[in-house]
Amino acid sequence: MRERPEAVVQTPPAHPMDRFPAALLELRDDGQIDHFNLAWAELMGPPGAERNLMDYVHQEDRPLWRQALNELRRRPDTSFNQRLRFVHPSGELRWFEVSLKRGAQGFYLVAGDVTAHKRREIALQASQRSSMSLLDSMPGLIYRGRNNRDWTMEFVSAGCLQLTGYPAERLVDNHEFTYSSLILAQYADYVWREVQNALSRHEPFELNYQIRCADQSIKQVWEKGVGIYADTQEVLGIEGAIFERKT
Repeated sequence: MRERPEAVVQTPPAHPMDRFPAALLELRDDGQIDHFNLAWAELMGPPGAERNLMDYVHQEDRPLWRQALNELRRRPDTSFNQRLRFVHPSGELRWFEVSLKRGAQGFYLVAGDVTAHKRREIALQASQRSSMSLLDSMPGLIYRGRNNRDWTMEFVSAGCLQLTGYPAERLVDNHEFTYSSLILAQYADYVWREVQNALSRHEPFELNYQIRCADQSIKQVWEKGVGIYADTQEVLGIEGAIFERKT
């Protein structure tokens, strides 16, 4: 007696959307999710029946999402490209680069997960804020500037006010009022010469000179700085610190 061959289970063909590596959704005209691919399900979990995409959008981003839908209904030949925050059913916050286009019956949405990048960005910003707070709490003037006779500043810490009497923003990218205008004339050539000599040797420089402050008082200052160099050894700028030198 011959054995009956086992029935072969036919796997349903994958939806064409599942071949797309990014999260892809088809939305009805009211924003309700009609179809979604595996990439979306892996990132946000499969949505329940009658689930509207608005349910996933962060509360603060919902006005922007509504505006995008309304704009595409009014102008179907345009697209919406923006970074939006979505909330996973577990409560986890995720960031997506969203591209939304108008379709025949609703909308097509492509969402790229940029959560890891955004978290690194937030961590970097927090670190920069911490560094800025530390720099601004120092009594001296911390700077980064260009290597020119004017000593044009690209960054100046808040300590500038205490040292010179001028707020930091007065000296940043100002070609009419530069740090060189504070240096007493008899020290101008000395400062330029010593900095250029140190840069040519790729060594730090250390200076002692006098500046005229906003209230016209004269202060003796001590400066320590280094050059900023390109891979080609070209001097891109200088950075350092300037403190009042008590006599």
